[in-house]
Amino acid sequence: MNSPTKIVAIGAGSFVFSTGLLYDLIVKHQLRGAHLVLVDLDEEMAHIIAGIARRMAKESGVELSVEATQDRLAALPGARFVTSSVAIQLLKRYHTDREILRKHGVREISAECGGLGGLSYTLRQVPVIMALARDMERLCPDAWLFNVSNPLPRVITAVTRHTRIKAAGFCNVAWGSEDGYGNVARLLGRDVKDIEAMSAGLNHFAWLLSARDRKSGKDLMPDVQAVMKAGGTVDGPLTRKYWRDYGYVPLAGDSHTGEFLPFDPTLSQEHVAHHGDPAERAARRHEMAEVAAGRQPWQPLMKGRSWERPGDLIAALAKDSPLHLDMINIPNQGSIEGLPPDAVVEIPAEVKGGRVTGVKIGAMPATLADIWTKVSKVHTLVAEAAVTGDRRLLEEVIRVDPAITEKQAASRALKDMLAAHADVLPQFAAK
Repeated sequence: MNSPTKIVAIGAGSFVFSTGLLYDLIVKHQLRGAHLVLVDLDEEMAHIIAGIARRMAKESGVELSVEATQDRLAALPGARFVTSSVAIQLLKRYHTDREILRKHGVREISAECGGLGGLSYTLRQVPVIMALARDMERLCPDAWLFNVSNPLPRVITAVTRHTRIKAAGFCNVAWGSEDGYGNVARLLGRDVKDIEAMSAGLNHFAWLLSARDRKSGKDLMPDVQAVMKAGGTVDGPLTRKYWRDYGYVPLAGDSHTGEFLPFDPTLSQEHVAHHGDPAERAARRHEMAEVAAGRQPWQPLMKGRSWERPGDLIAALAKDSPLHLDMINIPNQGSIEGLPPDAVVEIPAEVKGGRVTGVKIGAMPATLADIWTKVSKVHTLVAEAAVTGDRRLLEEVIRVDPAITEKQAASRALKDMLAAHADVLPQFAAK
């Protein structure tokens, strides 16, 4: 008799991601017989999520087992799939970096995934995810790690270059909507169900490469260009600027795409990453507790659910069924010509026979080749520095990152960042 599919969710207390994951596994795909283990340092929150899972399963007629724990070492043995949505004191550390950037006069759009703030965030995140991957090597070496934690491509780069764990990253911001390329559909004045689009590049830095009418197969890229020339856009003024500069439409929006390019004081706006203020998070927690206790329906929790869908891939692999993914972050392996095989790229993929294979994109668009190469190199350098604690690599990052224009100020700011976060940067402790 086959053992149940064991799925371990690390950081299961995530207010948005976890409920979406449960919905996909339980309601959408009805993964009967699965064993879900929900892990969070906030054990009360893990039990709340477990209660929601049990309600979903009961009301959907799906038999599965659910447990909640703080102990990931006890949870991991036998896991086939592990999801990660974790961060260390996310908002507190983010605001610390913001203050340091202001002190040194360094302006960045978000300080989350690119530039100096993204560098600092990576140095904090990689040790956390690498520790999880090392535990997986010992306790469930054949399991997949599906990560949604930022800075996503740098985290996946660290894991795939330095461990034996199969890993992939999920971020569907290029969709511009909850299901499918809603941003492209809105640009063209069409229903999202009527178009087929493809984007590729790097996470938070993916670009629209094709668009077609789903029924007729008509090429819609001339329409995209015509609408953009007439003043349309999928986001704000930076998106239009990048379209003019590169000839292709970036799909991640101004606040994401602009993180990897020089700050433009005439168009760029410093953006505060919003993951809920304390009052909003307390209200969300109360609502989830009420759902887990059976006093409120679970369906309203799905409003604004996560766009990331690792549950789709888990179900496809568990059931050995084919699946097309519009985007996934995996090592390149020749999908995009001109980028190294181990560079983590965001590309469409096909799932078949238990394998995830990136779609062959071919040569990079000539106008984008240089900037894709530069940003990809920065991702790799930052990931290496985060794993090894090599301060010389940090200096190299500042030198080559196109988003970091004030090099001397950035060096001073980074020194302050390393000091401010020293308690969560073990890789630099003895260096």
